[in-house]
Amino acid sequence: MVRILFTSLLIYLAVGCASSVQQEEVKQAITVSEDDRIKPIAITKVAANIRRGTVVGKLQVGAFCIGNEEVKWRSGNKVYLDSEDLVDVFREELEINGWPVVGSTDDLFQGYDVSGAEVLVAARITDIESQLCAPLAGWGNWDVKGSMRVDIEWQIYSPARKSMLGKLVTSGSAEITKADDDTAYELLNQSFSVAANNLLSEKNFFDMVERSRGLNSLDRPEFTSKLENKRKNYGSLEEALAMVKRSTVIVRTASGHGSGFAVGDGSTVLTNSHVVGEAQTVTLVLAGGIEVSGKVVRASKERDVALISVQGIRIPSLYVESAVPKTGGRVFAIGAPLTEALDGTATAGIISGLRMMDGLNWIQSDAAISPGNSGGPLIDDLGAVVGISTAGFAPGGSQVGLNLFVPIREALIVMGQSIK
Repeated sequence: MVRILFTSLLIYLAVGCASSVQQEEVKQAITVSEDDRIKPIAITKVAANIRRGTVVGKLQVGAFCIGNEEVKWRSGNKVYLDSEDLVDVFREELEINGWPVVGSTDDLFQGYDVSGAEVLVAARITDIESQLCAPLAGWGNWDVKGSMRVDIEWQIYSPARKSMLGKLVTSGSAEITKADDDTAYELLNQSFSVAANNLLSEKNFFDMVERSRGLNSLDRPEFTSKLENKRKNYGSLEEALAMVKRSTVIVRTASGHGSGFAVGDGSTVLTNSHVVGEAQTVTLVLAGGIEVSGKVVRASKERDVALISVQGIRIPSLYVESAVPKTGGRVFAIGAPLTEALDGTATAGIISGLRMMDGLNWIQSDAAISPGNSGGPLIDDLGAVVGISTAGFAPGGSQVGLNLFVPIREALIVMGQSIK
């Protein structure tokens, strides 16, 4: 009888204390040995996207950890969120693994200075699961032990380009077996630390923040070929624009459309990386309305250029002018702004300047571009392509004549293309 009671007690104890949140794998973070390889990073904000009152865990009591009182977000038994401490946790994870990080919460006079950052990161806590136990609650002691798991959505932003580089989701977890009054706080910090570590293990994140190694390092890409580049002689500007429109295509994916243009023998189309996204194949709509399939051969998110191969058809190609255009020269942007129905739209402007932003070279022009123009050609008044439409500044939704284009020479180098 004693053996039965003892066995029953062990089973009850095991069941009562077995409640624990499943723990996440702590992945191997990518370590950085060269400081200049990664752009300086700063975390600017940690927020929780959890509705007030949402159940984020269970609280048990007693030596056997029984019961399941609900733990609600900022209601009742609350989980603490100290964004300043979580910012420091993120910094520490980067520093441990050799990643360049700026911004500090230590300076009480200057505040949190992120002016030296080239990449900004924000963290959104999207889900929390916790299991807490107060073993001495019957004696009025509410120190707890337990486990926690969090899901974090990381948003990565380029302040130079004023655009989002991407979003990634990682998870983290922690377990504390000794009861303490700071356990919930420590569980959140430790879980956040693991999620940050797992972010550093993501190759996609590394690619987003890797600094351009310069054109010299791009002279030996994985995919190399030589493009035919025949000068086109047009009788007038009107004729040149008409022919360029024949070389410009709509690049359509499941998420929308952009523009592109043919070079070489007409089997190669250049566009922006952000136009093709993660697609491996896209639909190209030619000037005459014919739709053909294209395969994304190569893409560079940093330089925002992609190369598409076309099979079974040849598109009239553009002549590439590899010389850097001079400020003041007249140029035209061709593409399909806003809607596919506006394909072949041409806007005029001048070369406003050549800029170095975010470590990359850009052509600045007041030739108006809008969403849908991305990936289309910027041509000179002889009909030669000098750049690729990429980004336009439109504060308040209005064009202000500040638009950026990838120099065609750099686009070709990044794509492993040389000119015969």
